Amino acid sequence: MNSVADQVRCFIVDNLGWEGSVDQLTDDLQLIQAGVLDSLGILTLVEFLESRYHITVADSEIVPAHLGSLSEIERFVKSKST
Repeated sequence: MNSVADQVRCFIVDNLGWEGSVDQLTDDLQLIQAGVLDSLGILTLVEFLESRYHITVADSEIVPAHLGSLSEIERFVKSKST
């Protein structure tokens, strides 16, 4: 099974209009600062995370500390899933 980071990486490429190389979407790339995620992209990503991983993301949790990079997203999802 692919990691959360790999699944989110594929989601970004397939659904959020990422035009760069998949290799550029490293686990530690700061997605918001690099322009990968804008406000609409963040909301779309949150909907994907909630649907795919059966978690609830509170408004107060939609912050760069949780959604800033693929590795941070993976940690966040895993913490919500346990």
